[in-house]
Amino acid sequence: MNNQQNNITLEDIARKKAVLLKQIRTQKGKMTTLSQGFIAPLKPTTKKNTAMMGLFNKSMIVFDGVLIGYKLLRKLKKFIR
Repeated sequence: MNNQQNNITLEDIARKKAVLLKQIRTQKGKMTTLSQGFIAPLKPTTKKNTAMMGLFNKSMIVFDGVLIGYKLLRKLKKFIR
Protein backbone atom coordinates (compact mmCIF):
# COMPACT_ATOMS: atom_id res chain seq x y z
CA MET A 1 0.00 0.00 0.00
CA ASN A 2 1.08 3.48 -0.70
CA ASN A 3 0.82 5.63 2.42
CA GLN A 4 1.71 8.92 0.76
CA GLN A 5 -0.62 11.78 1.42
CA ASN A 6 -1.64 14.19 -1.29
CA ASN A 7 -0.72 17.62 -0.07
CA ILE A 8 -3.57 19.81 -1.21
CA THR A 9 -3.30 23.44 -0.25
CA LEU A 10 -5.92 26.13 -0.12
CA GLU A 11 -4.30 27.73 -3.15
CA ASP A 12 -4.79 24.51 -5.13
CA ILE A 13 -8.44 24.42 -4.16
CA ALA A 14 -8.94 28.08 -5.05
CA ARG A 15 -7.21 27.59 -8.42
CA LYS A 16 -9.31 24.52 -9.23
CA LYS A 17 -12.46 26.39 -8.18
CA ALA A 18 -11.61 29.29 -10.49
CA VAL A 19 -11.02 26.96 -13.44
CA LEU A 20 -14.28 25.10 -12.86
CA LEU A 21 -16.22 28.35 -12.42
CA LYS A 22 -14.86 29.60 -15.74
CA GLN A 23 -15.91 26.35 -17.44
CA ILE A 24 -19.39 26.58 -15.93
CA ARG A 25 -19.82 30.18 -17.10
CA THR A 26 -18.71 29.23 -20.62
CA GLN A 27 -21.18 26.33 -20.75
CA LYS A 28 -23.95 28.53 -19.34
CA GLY A 29 -23.33 31.09 -22.08
CA LYS A 30 -23.50 28.41 -24.77
CA MET A 31 -26.71 26.98 -23.32
CA THR A 32 -28.28 30.45 -23.12
CA THR A 33 -27.59 31.23 -26.77
CA LEU A 34 -28.84 27.80 -27.82
CA SER A 35 -32.06 28.07 -25.83
CA GLN A 36 -32.75 31.59 -27.15
CA GLY A 37 -32.68 30.12 -30.64
CA PHE A 38 -35.47 27.72 -29.67
CA ILE A 39 -37.62 30.33 -27.93
CA ALA A 40 -37.18 33.13 -30.46
CA PRO A 41 -40.46 34.21 -32.07
CA LEU A 42 -41.11 33.13 -35.62
CA LYS A 43 -40.78 35.62 -38.44
CA PRO A 44 -44.08 36.86 -39.85
CA THR A 45 -44.84 35.51 -43.30
CA THR A 46 -45.93 37.65 -46.21
CA LYS A 47 -47.22 34.93 -48.50
CA LYS A 48 -50.76 33.71 -47.98
CA ASN A 49 -50.05 30.02 -48.60
CA THR A 50 -47.10 30.03 -46.20
CA ALA A 51 -49.22 31.73 -43.55
CA MET A 52 -51.97 29.13 -43.97
CA MET A 53 -49.49 26.26 -43.64
CA GLY A 54 -48.01 27.86 -40.55
CA LEU A 55 -51.46 28.18 -39.02
CA PHE A 56 -52.23 24.56 -39.89
CA ASN A 57 -48.94 23.37 -38.37
CA LYS A 58 -49.54 25.32 -35.16
CA SER A 59 -53.07 24.00 -34.82
CA MET A 60 -51.87 20.42 -35.34
CA ILE A 61 -49.22 20.90 -32.66
CA VAL A 62 -51.84 22.19 -30.22
CA PHE A 63 -54.20 19.33 -31.08
CA ASP A 64 -51.43 16.78 -30.65
CA GLY A 65 -50.49 18.27 -27.27
CA VAL A 66 -54.09 18.15 -26.06
CA LEU A 67 -54.46 14.56 -27.26
CA ILE A 68 -51.25 13.42 -25.54
CA GLY A 69 -52.30 15.22 -22.36
CA TYR A 70 -55.69 13.50 -22.42
CA LYS A 71 -54.08 10.09 -22.90
CA LEU A 72 -51.63 10.72 -20.06
CA LEU A 73 -54.44 11.78 -17.72
CA ARG A 74 -56.40 8.61 -18.54
CA LYS A 75 -53.38 6.43 -17.81
CA LEU A 76 -52.69 8.36 -14.61
CA LYS A 77 -56.27 7.77 -13.44
CA LYS A 78 -55.89 4.03 -14.09
CA PHE A 79 -52.58 4.00 -12.23
CA ILE A 80 -53.99 5.82 -9.19
CA ARG A 81 -56.99 3.50 -8.86
